[in-house]
Amino acid sequence: MKKLIKILINIICIITLIFSILSIYIKLSEYKKADEIYTELRENTSNNNSKHQELYDKNSDYRFWLKINNTNIDYPVVQGYNNDFYLTHDFYKNSLPSGSIFMDYRNNFENDKSLIVYGHYMKNKTMFGQLENYTDEAFFKENNLVEIEYKGQTYTYEIFSVYTADLINRDYLNIHFNSNDEFKDYLNYITERSVHKSDIKVDISDKIITLYTCNYEFKDARTIVHAKLISKKL
Repeated sequence: MKKLIKILINIICIITLIFSILSIYIKLSEYKKADEIYTELRENTSNNNSKHQELYDKNSDYRFWLKINNTNIDYPVVQGYNNDFYLTHDFYKNSLPSGSIFMDYRNNFENDKSLIVYGHYMKNKTMFGQLENYTDEAFFKENNLVEIEYKGQTYTYEIFSVYTADLINRDYLNIHFNSNDEFKDYLNYITERSVHKSDIKVDISDKIITLYTCNYEFKDARTIVHAKLISKKL
């Protein structure tokens, strides 16, 4: 009987090991596929005024290119008809658990004062995995510029707030405001939440962008980074 139990335990251990190896292989394959897609887009798209149209021709959901210096965040941003589709689909709308970097479906890039961009936290530190670097104060202060390429223009944003939030309470994800006072209260709220204090001032005349990803500090934790638009040029 003891011998049978030992055999069963060994079988269970082997099955568990095989399942773990298979899960790791699948996950690494997903990462590789996502990296290949983005590498292809970076290498085979013109780096000039025609870039926007080229990417839009490949996917009409394309909105702009997002880049943060001194990180590997360098991606096209798409926008779906909801905030679920691109969680599990690649740039070409093919099913892929790694998903895409995408803008909130409620946003209008040119008109809204508050933009929100979502991306998965990948364990190989791709996609929005390196947003957690901003929880380090030195990195926060020395690498705080976000660049967006949109229709031949470069929009530069300056990061002024970073913090960890929970999934349930989403009062940090506001897009539309009923009044200037409401927008002002929102700006004060997200500024005061920052784990690092910044000398950057924000007011109701500013346009801001919020970068959103998960983290593993606690269950349903999210890393939130806010930046304000400081320049726009050709």
